[in-house]
Amino acid sequence: MKRIILFLLAIYAFSTLQAKDWAIIGDALENDTTYLGQDPSNSNVYKYVGEITTGEFKLWDGTDNYIPVCGMNDPMGQEIGMEAQAIEGQTSFGLKYVKDAQMYVITLVDGASPTIKVELADVFEHVYLIGGPVSTTGSNWQLSDARELKRDADNQFIFYYRGFLIYNNSGDEPGAFKFLSSNSNWETSFHPVGPANVLLSQASTMRVNGDDTKWELPADGSENGYYTIKLNTLEQTIEVLEFTPSNVAYPEKVYLTGDAMPCGWVNDNPEVMITTNIIEGKYMWSGNVVPGQFKFLKVKNYWGSCYVSTIEDQLIENGGSYTVIYEGWGETSVNDFKFVFSESKECTISLDLSTMSLEVREGIVNSIVNVDNQEEKYFITGLNGILKAGSHDPTPMELSVYDLLGHEIYKNNFVSKTQVTVSKGFYIVVLSDQKNQVCKTVKYVY
Repeated sequence: MKRIILFLLAIYAFSTLQAKDWAIIGDALENDTTYLGQDPSNSNVYKYVGEITTGEFKLWDGTDNYIPVCGMNDPMGQEIGMEAQAIEGQTSFGLKYVKDAQMYVITLVDGASPTIKVELADVFEHVYLIGGPVSTTGSNWQLSDARELKRDADNQFIFYYRGFLIYNNSGDEPGAFKFLSSNSNWETSFHPVGPANVLLSQASTMRVNGDDTKWELPADGSENGYYTIKLNTLEQTIEVLEFTPSNVAYPEKVYLTGDAMPCGWVNDNPEVMITTNIIEGKYMWSGNVVPGQFKFLKVKNYWGSCYVSTIEDQLIENGGSYTVIYEGWGETSVNDFKFVFSESKECTISLDLSTMSLEVREGIVNSIVNVDNQEEKYFITGLNGILKAGSHDPTPMELSVYDLLGHEIYKNNFVSKTQVTVSKGFYIVVLSDQKNQVCKTVKYVY
């Protein structure tokens, strides 16, 4: 039998009713006994989510086995009653039409007349946000503006949107948005539960298709800013995990192009700057440059949105600070002035869109900075993308690496020494002991 992908939707929760140890027993699942998780919002509801197979099974509440109430015994797609088994050999539940490598939800509702139902779970490969706050046109929503959410690495039903949402003062429905399962059609969409639009700050539940209601940002701009939004397509919930107020939407990435850059004059494969602080609009790039021109692209594969110089052929000198201005075709009438390097060098370019300024320093930034003064018996070092950490005592330790937005990208337990390779970026590195006591924390830029 194929390996079961199993997770509990909810842990056992405190409630006015005592939780039972409901379990599935039989050959419909890989394990002889598989426990269901209690729904924290409804103590009578228990669920299993995962792969199943054709076969028979019973339910067990820790004391009795439960079988179907007379007649029907296949709960696929239908809710059927169940009762405690009184006689050995009575008919079990049976699953007959099971699809391989598909996810199913088994829902048990406890009570005086308990029931069970098995349903195929919708698994969405992609989810996109679309609407006025991310629209780039004057009217009507365009699928090309849809922004893809990131799928959780461990739970295929959970997606995250991380980015700015700003009330758009022009365009169609400037503060309203919804989610789609595709960026090429409108067929499957996610909306707030109920007949009316819902403020994003009050978002909690969602539904698939139906009335075209949306989530909204208020017109006064009070909810403009950077968001982390969590969607659970199985539980059909939506939650704002993080909100940082801001009336300025900085791009998630900024690019470099020009004959001074390793990429040359291209917009399809430009040099990618590291986002060192998205809330403040700060970006950085390190590498080798040659004599020639360069400018910044706001959007990949598009020449129409650039950050350029205010002076034609602005010569760049080490340690200097230079004014940057935005040039958008059809939006502004700015001369397409470039920045210029006069010689080959290894350097670090820093762009600050909050102050609209550019700085260049010779050499590649590849540094470790201690967050505070911590004991020297622990160490974390970094060079050319290789992070090394350890303790001078032979005790078990844990190394965790977080990206700029606080997302954990690496965790490992070790004794004495360990190392990990990271791509170019800005990281917080944390060394902890067995008691989860933080022993050392550093910032690392590569």
